[in-house]
Amino acid sequence: MKKIIKFIKFLLISLVVFYVYAVIANILFKLFWNFGLFNPESYAKLQKFWEKGGVFKEFREISLAVSLICLPIFWLISSYKLYKRGFWKTILSPFLKLYLKMTRPKNLEVEHVSIKNLGSKSRSLDEIISDKMKERGENISQQHTTANIRQQVSAKVEENKIQ
Repeated sequence: MKKIIKFIKFLLISLVVFYVYAVIANILFKLFWNFGLFNPESYAKLQKFWEKGGVFKEFREISLAVSLICLPIFWLISSYKLYKRGFWKTILSPFLKLYLKMTRPKNLEVEHVSIKNLGSKSRSLDEIISDKMKERGENISQQHTTANIRQQVSAKVEENKIQ
């Protein structure tokens, strides 16, 4: 029963999308190619052209053929996407975005948020330095540890104080 309900829902959405596409496409086809999508005379002219051995050579003829082929493909793809996303969600999303843009305070808008390494353990300074040295291919020895580096720095500071 659920499959039948889903099919009926898809069918209704497809019909709505077909009507919208048909109205828009009919206007565009009349405007660009003087071709009526729902006019049998236009298809009769196209059939006579094809039967006489006519070849689509000009851009105008090729674009008409590509548009006629792509129209049902776009209709089915957009119907499926609209069915998957939800009809009302798609219809109301521009209004919701506009409402949120108008009502959201300017100081709450964040340009970019990046959350990295969420949930990972914190590493010590020794581990970070040893990882960086491994990346560079340098030798990790006892004299490169942070404790040794700190001792060397404190020794230099002590020397400078004495002098």
